[in-house]
Amino acid sequence: MKISTILDHIDSGHMALPEFQRGYVWNRDQVRGLFDSLYRRHPVGGLLVWATEAKTAAHRGDGPIAAGIVKLLLDGQQRMTSLYGELCGILG
Repeated sequence: MKISTILDHIDSGHMALPEFQRGYVWNRDQVRGLFDSLYRRHPVGGLLVWATEAKTAAHRGDGPIAAGIVKLLLDGQQRMTSLYGELCGILG
């Protein structure tokens, strides 16, 4: 799946963090390393998502969650939060 597609899923509420997920802990060096790996086309690991009914999905954050099936991000949160934050201008 393309990064832009994943970011669109986050924006639309079709992908979210489960309530039990830890907070964001990466530092600038880790974020820089992620972008360096992407630039060099090195593998950066997979994502593990759980597709479940939105009505039963307890999620973190203030954003709305989409109706129907939602994907909860079980593994890859630090990478996705870093990408989203940098590409969408949230992280400084």
